[in-house]
Amino acid sequence: MTETHSEFYERWSAAARPYFAWQFAQFKPYLGRRVADVGCALGSFVPHFLDAGVESYLGVEPDADLRARFSARHRDPRVGLSRTVDATDPNLVDELRAARTDFAFSVNVLEHIRRDDLALKHMIEGVEPGGRIGLLVPAHPFLYGSLDALDGHFRRYTKASLRELVLRAGGAKTEILDLYHFNALASFGWFLKGRVLRAQTQTDDNYALMNAVLPFVSRAERWVRPPFGLSLVAVLRRR
Repeated sequence: MTETHSEFYERWSAAARPYFAWQFAQFKPYLGRRVADVGCALGSFVPHFLDAGVESYLGVEPDADLRARFSARHRDPRVGLSRTVDATDPNLVDELRAARTDFAFSVNVLEHIRRDDLALKHMIEGVEPGGRIGLLVPAHPFLYGSLDALDGHFRRYTKASLRELVLRAGGAKTEILDLYHFNALASFGWFLKGRVLRAQTQTDDNYALMNAVLPFVSRAERWVRPPFGLSLVAVLRRR
């Protein structure tokens, strides 16, 4: 039986918990009190935000099945879903402002959106002045291969292209506080599977290997930021 989109997310969410924790750690110093998670899927980051003491969490998710599964999973009164499901819809700005959002968060989402500039623009305009925006996106266009196509990626980013996107989306009212490569070791595996082997599926051994090496990789990157990586991490501030 073919695995559905939401079933894949269920499996990935369970297998990748240590990886989610490492991703979340990149943004923890910049957290606000009222968070919007754009492209929240099943809400894998919800426990991390609640443990960090946020006052409210607003998830934004276009997939109806994932929204239903999210609602079944998360019963905490601090957690909710936005009425606006499309990040390129300008109504998202009003919802974020109404929630007094001071931290907008988006991990591995912008690459799935054709008009990524509109999605980021709405995130920037939706947070309060002085608020932060945390982004994690796939890095290096030369890594684009079968796994990117399978995941529905329109693009991978460079530091220069991400800076240009921020300028188009936010203009002078947006400041880049930090921008760096993340998860260097995984870029080799992604290149091998996606460009050389042209794999057509993600297998469970990927998650097992990732979890085995993650403590060593995360410790190394805490001390020295790598010159390349599977992803780019960016933290923005709305002036």
